[in-house]
Amino acid sequence: MATRDPAPERGDVSALAARVSQLEELNRDLLGMIENSYDGLCIVDGDSRLVLMNPAFERVMGLERAAIQGRRTTDLVKEGFSDTAASVKVLETGMAQTVIIHTVAGRQVLSTGVPIFGPDGKVSRIYCNLRDITDLTQLKEKYEQSQKLISRYLIELQEAKQQQAIEKRLVAHSREMREIIDAAFRIARVDATVLLLGESGVGKEMVARMIHEASPRAEAGPFVKINCGAIPADLLESELFGYEAGAFTGASREGKVGYFEVADKGTLLLDEIGDLPFRLQVKLLSVLQDCEITRVGGTKPKKVDVRILAATNQDLEKMVREGKLREDLYYRLSVVPVVIPPLRERKADIPFLLLHYVDLYGRKHGMPTRLGKEALEALCCYRWPGNVRELANLMEHLVVVSREPVVRLDHLPRKYREDGEGDRDEEADGALPLRTRVRRYEQRLIRKAISRSRTLEEAAHGLGVSLSTLTRRLREVKADGQQ
Repeated sequence: MATRDPAPERGDVSALAARVSQLEELNRDLLGMIENSYDGLCIVDGDSRLVLMNPAFERVMGLERAAIQGRRTTDLVKEGFSDTAASVKVLETGMAQTVIIHTVAGRQVLSTGVPIFGPDGKVSRIYCNLRDITDLTQLKEKYEQSQKLISRYLIELQEAKQQQAIEKRLVAHSREMREIIDAAFRIARVDATVLLLGESGVGKEMVARMIHEASPRAEAGPFVKINCGAIPADLLESELFGYEAGAFTGASREGKVGYFEVADKGTLLLDEIGDLPFRLQVKLLSVLQDCEITRVGGTKPKKVDVRILAATNQDLEKMVREGKLREDLYYRLSVVPVVIPPLRERKADIPFLLLHYVDLYGRKHGMPTRLGKEALEALCCYRWPGNVRELANLMEHLVVVSREPVVRLDHLPRKYREDGEGDRDEEADGALPLRTRVRRYEQRLIRKAISRSRTLEEAAHGLGVSLSTLTRRLREVKADGQQ
């Protein structure tokens, strides 16, 4: 006779019901977590078919569940819905894989697939997690761009501060000098050879120093200047290139370093380059081409990293035509020519230069001095053949010699009082008829304009008349002088 299993006791039934309830609640939580996950989740079987996916998967991949449910991920990749899939890589390798997917909607998705193996050792399920990193990638790119922008602004700020510090030592209010300074700062960023042209005293060395100080070489090497016209020709070679021990009679037993080696990593200004002896021009050309120097008495060349700036007040093109300067050297030196105009062609700078130097030397010598109105006007009208150097020297002379804090017109040397003398001439003409006085005053203006101009065209332009009118007036001046 068969026996029945004993019926479960009431306590066992209650415990089982509670356990089932807990499992159901846990199952609801798991499903709720999957359904509401921000990341896309999906399950792929061993045949790469999409078995299950949550709503976030549709959002992240830009695909509708109804269109892809049950389809193989390998087919979806082939059809271009995405460029790859973590499940495809898992099936290929049998290992967990992480890939970056580029979807058809233009999103970037970080996907990780984890394989689950069946009793036969084959992949039976792949659990995939997908996270949209498009915004994160864009944020990273924006951050990198902002960092580049910050770096660029810091560099520009440093350059602006450097430029401001340099410009404090330069007085440039005329359009001509502002253009030269702007060009010099642009030139400073590259390592091209620069040829500075202009009359004596216009400030070629100041512009050369500005180019060096605004360049990356300012932190790497020194600014070195050598005047090619101030050193005897037989000593210039050893000064430029140095010499080995015992290279010639009287040479130091230790030898000597030349200016090119001293200026290594920096800038070398060859002032008065037009006075460089012809035999040294070949050697300088070799240095410019090969960046190597050989000391006097030496045989072994040495590499040097020097930026060359050259300056002169001579007409180098004329020297080339006359055979005094090698044509190939001229072209090597004048890669970037900069012409600095004389002071008479940038008159807007004159009053500012006068005030700058009188204040500078007043503070230097402890003798505060200022220019009176008449003295300032007379100096602004002066031609300044010696340019800024002459102006600076005169201001120091006036500060030191003047016994009064204000420089008057009669304190100026006679040649600087041209306008004052003209005023006194007018006073002497006071007894003459008005027409005669006007004619004489006009003649003085014409003579003054011609003396301050290089050509009659320039004088006519300065007076605001045509060349024919100025020529006719000149004939009248000569006729009056013959009477």
